[in-house]
Amino acid sequence: MPVSLRFRGLVLLLVGLLVGTGAIVQAAPASMQWSLLDTRLQSLSASSNLLVAEFRGNSCQTIHGRNQDQPLAIASTFKLYVLGELARQIQLGQASWDEQVALTDELRSMPSGDYAYAPAGTMVSLRQLAEAMIWQSDNTATDHLINRLGRENVQQAFQAYGHGNPSLNAPLLLTKEMFGIKMSQSSEWMSTWQAAPEDVQLQMLAETIDPMRINPTGGWGRWNGPTAIDGIEWFASADDLCRATAALWSMGAQKGLEPVRDLLTGNRYGITDTTTWPRAGYKGGYEAGVVNMTFVLERNDGRVFFVSAGYNDPVRVVDTATARTTLDPVFGCLKAYVDEFSCG
Repeated sequence: MPVSLRFRGLVLLLVGLLVGTGAIVQAAPASMQWSLLDTRLQSLSASSNLLVAEFRGNSCQTIHGRNQDQPLAIASTFKLYVLGELARQIQLGQASWDEQVALTDELRSMPSGDYAYAPAGTMVSLRQLAEAMIWQSDNTATDHLINRLGRENVQQAFQAYGHGNPSLNAPLLLTKEMFGIKMSQSSEWMSTWQAAPEDVQLQMLAETIDPMRINPTGGWGRWNGPTAIDGIEWFASADDLCRATAALWSMGAQKGLEPVRDLLTGNRYGITDTTTWPRAGYKGGYEAGVVNMTFVLERNDGRVFFVSAGYNDPVRVVDTATARTTLDPVFGCLKAYVDEFSCG
């Protein structure tokens, strides 16, 4: 046996013995840890991506990435772009956090979110809608915000916030439209819609889907597994999401836009270490076959980190619990992160 292989075997044996006795062991090199993490994440779905980065102003400095430029279906994580358009309009004086909106049956969507059950006519501020949209992923709140801000304006926000291929999200679907399609329409209808140009898609929505009234207690109809996730969804890469989140974080430092950072960090989703991470936030997206987990974390020294992992599987449901716990070592790495040699 070559000397190098004998030495490697001895090291592995010693590591195993020391771990078994509870002794402190020097962790593996960062590259080896990232490789192991990548392998674990890849096993969770047919397609996946990962980006761990640090904010540098409006930009993202990559710490580790895998397929981070690959667009995937992101489900409700698209709501970050709705927040982006809301922040833009508030910045321009075209909207205000306190502005009141009346809930309507026409824009009622399925859960998640309590506004699905609120009576029509209930008055809600734009800030309350945004809080529900980001913290509880409230779909009815989302559709009311899109309606108030303008569907075309929110659609253009993908480009404004640095999306690499914003046409993937044209026409922009309301959440009630996606539910309406997948709960009621045949695979043939969905295939026809996906193949049609944007103007025809909008016509099909207006004629067939938009007249529907969603009953949030009425069940899920035809939708019983991964359905058309490659074409009837919202799409972004991990790089896209990092650029959008970094821009939002920067906007939150401006006078009058301070609520943006509060919104981004209102749902910690299991980040319980408030000493290391005084501010931490999460926006996730889920549907059958789609999981996205996107985090922003401000460390106690002021450095701000970004973690996003996406999973798409057209034939099976992704194990969300395993997807979440598999990311725990990343947060441990970032707790002590100094530079690219820190995670070891």
